[in-house]
Amino acid sequence: MNMAQNPDETKDVTVSSLAAPQSYLRTLLAARLAVVSFFMGLVVFFQSKYGNLAGVSAASVTIVAAYLLSIIYAILLRFVKNSRVFVFTQLYLDLLLITSIIFCTGGVNSPFSLLYILVIFASSILLSRMAVYIIATFSSISYCMLLLLEYYEFFEPYYTFPPVYDVSEFEFVFMRGVINTAVFYLVAYLSGHMSKMLLSKDAQLIQQDKDFTLLKAFHENVLENMGSGFLAIDLSGKVLSSNPAATEILGIDSSDIINAEIDTVLQLPRLARFFKHIHSMDGHTRQFDWVYTKKDGTNISLTMSVSKFIVGGKLRGAVAAFHDISNLKKMEKQVSEAERQASLGRVAAGIAHEIRNPLASLSGSIQMLRSDISSKLESSDKRLMDIIIREAERLNSIITEFLNFASKEKMFLANVDLGNLISETLLLLKSNPEYREKLKIEENIDNDLVAYADNEKTRQIIWNLLINAADSMENGGSIYVEAVKASNPNDRRQAPRKWGKNSDTHMDHVRITIRDTGKGIEPEHLERIFEPFFTTKRTGTGLGLPIVHKIVKSHSGEINVTSTVGKGTAFTIWLPLRGPILLPAQDD
Repeated sequence: MNMAQNPDETKDVTVSSLAAPQSYLRTLLAARLAVVSFFMGLVVFFQSKYGNLAGVSAASVTIVAAYLLSIIYAILLRFVKNSRVFVFTQLYLDLLLITSIIFCTGGVNSPFSLLYILVIFASSILLSRMAVYIIATFSSISYCMLLLLEYYEFFEPYYTFPPVYDVSEFEFVFMRGVINTAVFYLVAYLSGHMSKMLLSKDAQLIQQDKDFTLLKAFHENVLENMGSGFLAIDLSGKVLSSNPAATEILGIDSSDIINAEIDTVLQLPRLARFFKHIHSMDGHTRQFDWVYTKKDGTNISLTMSVSKFIVGGKLRGAVAAFHDISNLKKMEKQVSEAERQASLGRVAAGIAHEIRNPLASLSGSIQMLRSDISSKLESSDKRLMDIIIREAERLNSIITEFLNFASKEKMFLANVDLGNLISETLLLLKSNPEYREKLKIEENIDNDLVAYADNEKTRQIIWNLLINAADSMENGGSIYVEAVKASNPNDRRQAPRKWGKNSDTHMDHVRITIRDTGKGIEPEHLERIFEPFFTTKRTGTGLGLPIVHKIVKSHSGEINVTSTVGKGTAFTIWLPLRGPILLPAQDD
């Protein structure tokens, strides 16, 4: 923040004091009345005390004139447009008034010649520096002319006080005029210089006020609304101030932060060493990363930058800015895990591909061998060969599923009638002898349920989830299937679409729910069910649900699962809904 004075600003202050001197003019009016009343009061006092009332009438006239002028000035003040001319007029009339006061109180012997100094001083406040010298010049001319006229006996002044000096001596009159003139110009110089200094200080104060206002606005609008936590710390390591983001991130009240030890508040002992060596350490900034534990036991990752706070070359403390990077750390971990999984997937896919070919040759060779020597084999040998062939086929099926999972999905998108697709898949499950007797199936499927999807892969999603539900109910149970238009509360990527005249613009997804009454999933297993090869089934491959998850994500959809041990599991799928023809909305 630049605190240096700008010359233009000083000029602006001077012009401002000239252009709008209403308050100064009112002060001038009040001061004029006070000074005249005071000095004229002294005159009356001395006249009354010494019994010499010569000149009292003239003094009274001067007092009345001063009061009348003040009343006129006060009336004209509200109508004044050119304040500079108005000020000049007042000051010049004041010079005439003072000259008359000196004349009425003894001329050369008058003690009131110093009243000229008050007018000069007033001009230094209200007018420019050149105008002050002009007023000093008029004061000198007025006083010297009065002395000369009295010396050459053009008139005789009123002697309110007994005369002390002999006016007939020219040397005395000359010295009297020179001394007062020198005093007038000296006062003009000093008051002008003082006025300039005051204006300069006034400009500095205005600039400082602007800087303070800016700093206050910065604190209130920037620090108060910034997303990062901010702390101001003294040299002893105690917190002086904080912003709302700091209390929100740390999960504590501001009263618990202020005047607390910074290393205790942030649970970071290294900060104590930082402040212990803050005077001698090189550089201005230090970076800290650590794990912070909130009152509720939640751990968050924080990163903080602590910088020295230096004012005028002197170290005053430090400022710290920190923010929560837990989501960033989580994303980094997810990216790292995804890269590791992708790398392992590529290696595993290569190995599986290499295994598949010799496995097919091995299975074919055994089948040919069994057909050639089947008449010579014992029943136990035939059974062993059947087991080998069956296991080879199962292994080939696992490898095929894995290769399908590891390979990039090829989507063939089209408008799919989901209601018909789900109904056909349910009919296939009901016709399966393995499940026909032990399952009870309920369904709730909207009519005209059309989505833009891959037909076969969507069928695979439904089939895998149905088989998974059926296998979880070894002793039978019921499966509930629902497919309806709905709005996905977690999806904010697309604006609501208008499908036509009678459609609901907020129904932008299909929600498919498959719920069973099986044994449920253990809580510790719930987060791993979409991992490849993770399964709790005795004969499962652990690829069914990961394939479902992959296909749903390939459709830009979402899959959620909730489960209660002993009561069952529910899978909810959100797929983007797109009609066969996009029609603009029409008025009824």
